[in-house]
Amino acid sequence: MKKYYLKTTKNCYFVQEKPNLKVYYSYTTPIALEIDGVLKVSQNQWSITTAKHLNWIDDGNKKDRLKPEEFNQLLKEHKQEPDFLKTVSMVSSMFGVLMDKEDKSKVNEQKKRFFDNVQGLSFPDDWNDLPEEEKSKRLEKIESFNLTR
Repeated sequence: MKKYYLKTTKNCYFVQEKPNLKVYYSYTTPIALEIDGVLKVSQNQWSITTAKHLNWIDDGNKKDRLKPEEFNQLLKEHKQEPDFLKTVSMVSSMFGVLMDKEDKSKVNEQKKRFFDNVQGLSFPDDWNDLPEEEKSKRLEKIESFNLTR
């Protein structure tokens, strides 16, 4: 996404995340939102430099700034975190399409490696003893479930 810098400094900018949503950042931390043209700025909870960035965004209008809890809730509602499991499922599925004619054991091994990086997801202890067709079936179920939820 394209960054739009407020001043010559490269550590205060906004990104047009959606047509009705601008997210303002200090370095990589979201500090303000513009939702449908309405500016919502967090109280400073960070540093002197971020305080300057907040002042650039709202011209120093500290009385209208949101408490951190309120700002974080608004941020959560409007800027959703990426879904890592869905992304891994998409990559695994695309890999399967691209490698359709390859050796099933190599494809399954690589797909499993994709999912091994997902925190909280584990494979059964007897995974290596399963037939390749069963591994393929289970991996495709994981992909399908995560891509359709």
